Amino acid sequence: MNALLTVSGLTVSFGSFTALDGVDLAVEERELRFLIGPNGAGKTTLIDVVTGRTRPTSGTVRFDGADTTGLAEHRTVRSGIGRTFQTAAVFDALTVADNVDLAASFRLAPHRLLRRRDRADVPEALERVGMADLAERKAGGLSHGQRQWLEIAMLLAQRPRLLLLDEPVAGMSAAERERTGELLEEIAQDTTVLVVEHDMEFLRRHARTVTVLHEGRVLTEGTLEEVRADERVAEVYLGRSAAEDGPEAGPTSGPAAEKETADA
Repeated sequence: MNALLTVSGLTVSFGSFTALDGVDLAVEERELRFLIGPNGAGKTTLIDVVTGRTRPTSGTVRFDGADTTGLAEHRTVRSGIGRTFQTAAVFDALTVADNVDLAASFRLAPHRLLRRRDRADVPEALERVGMADLAERKAGGLSHGQRQWLEIAMLLAQRPRLLLLDEPVAGMSAAERERTGELLEEIAQDTTVLVVEHDMEFLRRHARTVTVLHEGRVLTEGTLEEVRADERVAEVYLGRSAAEDGPEAGPTSGPAAEKETADA
């Protein structure tokens, strides 16, 4: 497989604080990659740089072979990168189908911005996330999990090649988390997916490859088993007590997690 996204020597500094410090990352086609680390590790900052929300101090971002470093957000979307946030960005007053239709229109040229309900992209996207029967419901009446799935459908309608998802299962019920995991595995069959996540049980069930960030640097990466066996991960991400309790222990606050920054 070939790397669809390549980040090289990425550094982001805000005054005296360095959010990313020489990060290298390669994500291959049709890969389901999880990005983890304690608060302040640089996870959200990395996504912000890839999507054009933040300009790096140094380093490069290449997507599908092209240098996209510092590319404006709207141009990043049109290049084939979609991104969700921790709070779903949907329009409550619009129907589910209208939300997807509006998102799908974003990549079209102005002369094609007519109502396109006769096109297949809206019903296809809703069918894919299991919301076809909710097409005419107002988005404001959806559950938390359904709002997250709607936002994913909005991205899928834009036909991206890379999806960046920021804590997609936060606040979901157990059943919603399971359905979301299945959905991400389905999407990764033809679309590259990079997931920022804190839910360790979700990670254990669905992660294929994991990259661990710590204090703006890549600490380690590999399969879930390889990452869990790394003593440095237990030290900085799970905390000393979890390392002593064994690999099944859940996350603790840990020394690194106490560092508060704008990065989630």
